[in-house]
Amino acid sequence: MKKIKKVLLFTHDKYQKNTDIQKLVKFLKRKKIGYELLLQTLGDIKLHSTGENIKLSSIKKKISLNGYGLVIVFGGDGLFLSASKVANVLDLPILGINFGKIGFLVDVDKKDILKKVYEIINGDYITDKRIQIDAKVIDVNDKIVSSISLNDVVIYNYGLLKMIQASIYINDILINLQRSDGVIISTPTGSTAYSMSNGCPIVSPDANVMSITPISPHTYSHRPIIINSNDKVKIVIDKKSIKNTLVTFDGSNNLNVPHPKNIEIKKSKKFLRIAHPLEYNYFKILNQKLKWGGRS
Repeated sequence: MKKIKKVLLFTHDKYQKNTDIQKLVKFLKRKKIGYELLLQTLGDIKLHSTGENIKLSSIKKKISLNGYGLVIVFGGDGLFLSASKVANVLDLPILGINFGKIGFLVDVDKKDILKKVYEIINGDYITDKRIQIDAKVIDVNDKIVSSISLNDVVIYNYGLLKMIQASIYINDILINLQRSDGVIISTPTGSTAYSMSNGCPIVSPDANVMSITPISPHTYSHRPIIINSNDKVKIVIDKKSIKNTLVTFDGSNNLNVPHPKNIEIKKSKKFLRIAHPLEYNYFKILNQKLKWGGRS
């Protein structure tokens, strides 16, 4: 891989004075590596150098892409998902430093920051391309909201403690009329998130599939299903359920759409490139994070 001359650092506003981040900033200065620090705030992104709050949609206008080769995010998987939106817009690979708990996406331990970042900026790293999904939501007022997701799109009930009813179509063929607390449409990357918590299997990230998982279904016959990632999914919400339904893209911290009528989902043409140290292995990460093979 090519050496990296400039990096974008991404973290939450509350972490900006973190000692590990400050050590890396000093290290980058010593190595004469250019950087810009982006801070996640409530709904916006702050440019640390100017203090300006900017929207994701305008980030290309605010940051000169000349020379940037990598986004480095400090946090847990939730913050990684937020940073992935920046990486998507700027078409840059992304590296995760784990400041959270389990962290399947942020695979570099914070105690190894300087060593691993030094290796990576010198070109000693690998990248893997992750499937993402595009979703178009039409709400009760016929407003259309579209977004891209690395992990999942979730349709679920909120407000009242009652189930929602939805018709699920694959390639325009009705496969299920489901009553449940909701539905998760997940990429292989998202299989270790909300989908796994609801009984769907863990999927290797290079598999060309998507999963559809019911959340607490009313009937035992409603089971998770794995489909080809080229299949198109459509979910139609029953009229009586619309007022109690919400759609989220990659978790509630990113984008929520209340009162959806129709949700159309397909594989995105855009892949996310995740940077890893040379010794990275997905199955070793699973073993370590899930403590497989250890005594209970």
